[in-house]
Amino acid sequence: MEHILVNCREGTTVQIWNLARETWPHPPPLWPNISIGIILGCGSLSPPNQNGQQGDRRERTNQQGQTRLLQILISEAAHLIWVLRCEQVLQQEQQHTREEVKARWNQAINTRLSDDKINATRIKRERTFTSLIKNTWGPVLTKLGRPEDWLETPEVF
Repeated sequence: MEHILVNCREGTTVQIWNLARETWPHPPPLWPNISIGIILGCGSLSPPNQNGQQGDRRERTNQQGQTRLLQILISEAAHLIWVLRCEQVLQQEQQHTREEVKARWNQAINTRLSDDKINATRIKRERTFTSLIKNTWGPVLTKLGRPEDWLETPEVF
């Protein structure tokens, strides 16, 4: 499992981790060195604080969004690597193209974003949850030049 998810130099594995790293909108030092331990423990993972201090309430909410995004990116990347490897083995060594891998990555992230948007705007509609969703996805969408009203628009990613 460690070889498939981390150590394999086969193009798909490397490409997916690169896509995850490129999606990460925060400074590169806040992205962890991916290992099997990081993947298995990603649910309790949090990036280091940039200034090393406990901030005010708004900074803590931003930190929660950053932590949540890191957990989503790592878990989605590992899951996609595993799914593509299973497809490759079960379909007699069919290789996935770079374009297909990128499209599958975008689909996985867009699905997570869409689920969060639906939860924030239709199901929960709580101010704190909406703030968490904005702090999770806002930096990614700003990096991509998406509209500021992304939470209310139907298509984003």
